[in-house]
Amino acid sequence: MHVDTLHAGRPAAIALRRSRAFNPTLYAFALPATLLFVVFIAYPIVWVAGQSVYTKSNAAEAIFAGLGNYRSVLTDPTFWIVVRNMALWGVITIPVQMLVGGLLAYFIERHTNALRGFFRTMFFLPVVTSVSVVSLVWVQIYAPYYGIAQEYLKHVGIVMTNSAIGDPKTAIYALIVVNIWQWTGFSMLMYIAGIANLPSEVLDAARIDGARGWRLAVHVIVPMLAPATKSLLLLGVIGTLQTFPIVHLMTGGGPNRASEVFGTFIFKQSFVLGDTGSGAALSVIVLVVALVLSLVQIALLGARLSPAAKGRAS
Repeated sequence: MHVDTLHAGRPAAIALRRSRAFNPTLYAFALPATLLFVVFIAYPIVWVAGQSVYTKSNAAEAIFAGLGNYRSVLTDPTFWIVVRNMALWGVITIPVQMLVGGLLAYFIERHTNALRGFFRTMFFLPVVTSVSVVSLVWVQIYAPYYGIAQEYLKHVGIVMTNSAIGDPKTAIYALIVVNIWQWTGFSMLMYIAGIANLPSEVLDAARIDGARGWRLAVHVIVPMLAPATKSLLLLGVIGTLQTFPIVHLMTGGGPNRASEVFGTFIFKQSFVLGDTGSGAALSVIVLVVALVLSLVQIALLGARLSPAAKGRAS
């Protein structure tokens, strides 16, 4: 019996040795993806990190500054305005998009039949609409005196003498509303995909036990949609730190830096003021913050990207 056991174990040992042997075909298949990662991700990160410790006295000469650029950025009052705006952006947009998107997904999938495709398309349309078009439309909506927002405010006795995006007190909130409007459809799509994959046996068993309506939704469907929720949390944090186009096109970070975000701040430091060292330092700070927040979420929530979420993450 001992001899038979040894003979039976030989094929497995041989297969293990073969799997550990050098296989050029496997490396050849991995080479294109590796090159793309090195050229477009790893090298730019290393280059920007290198630029963050230098400052330029003129167009030709670069002077080693060490952590000077980081100290300059962290002591800049605008940096902390940006941090506040980013916190507001994430704390408001992520929960609202998830809540509204989840409600839309539930009602569309459970209470519509013939018009299901129509509602899906209409609510998802802002996601695929050009940011330039979205910005132009919402600038007109927020316009004082003749904008749609002004027309509704007149009914409650409020007359705007300035645009909502032109007032330092309301600019960041006005932009947050636009972001919620544009990206809620993505949350809806994620939850629709999750609802479509729910096992019918579990739902039928819950109905037999008396779960109906909101009880079924809250106690059965919502817990089973946890993977989609975790993915949206992770993507929401990443998307918040990547915010740039809508702010750049609608306010440029103004008025008086009131709606500045990391993207516009980096753009101005690097390309408007020509301070590439501070811009690079800011970029490194944002990268570290994004990495830390992502790792914390994965550790605490066990977040795993669902298939529908991988597109936006990439």
